[in-house]
Amino acid sequence: MAASGEDGEGIAPAQEPSARSRRRRVTAALLGAAAVVVGSMGVWALVAAHGLRAAAATANTALTDRAATRTVSRDIARAVTTIFTYSYADTARTRAAAQRLLTGAAIRQYDQLFALVTRQAPKQKLTVTTKVTSIGVEFLTGGHARVLVFANQQDTRAGTAQTSYGGAMFAVTAVSEHGVWKIANIDTFTR
Repeated sequence: MAASGEDGEGIAPAQEPSARSRRRRVTAALLGAAAVVVGSMGVWALVAAHGLRAAAATANTALTDRAATRTVSRDIARAVTTIFTYSYADTARTRAAAQRLLTGAAIRQYDQLFALVTRQAPKQKLTVTTKVTSIGVEFLTGGHARVLVFANQQDTRAGTAQTSYGGAMFAVTAVSEHGVWKIANIDTFTR
């Protein structure tokens, strides 16, 4: 009768599927619980990210305040035109104007650049005219802005028929000082 399974061998295989089944159910329940936790964390992260984006968009008044954006654009376009337009005959006038339109690191950046102009422009009898062709306020919050500038430059050498044209693209960080937007940093994307 041992062949019929009465000696206990038949019982173990019958209990084994039950234990396996229980383990499978526990594993499935644990995996399901983990999926719910991970899914909940994912939903929370999406909601939090949306909230941060919404807060950033609200903080960026370039997206919501057209008048302020126009003011920044106008002031910075005028400043760029002024500081990058010069005549070899009077570079001191351009430098003086730049000192009124720049602040912070931009003064040092401009002084380094304009030192070369002061040395070379009189020798080459060079006149440069800059015209802003496109300007965009990337970010504006309170008294700070980041502005992208596209400009055309025409340089002419006195006494010759040499005129050349070129484009320039750069970004500036601007700050409002007493209601006037000044350039605080110039990023020429050359790093």
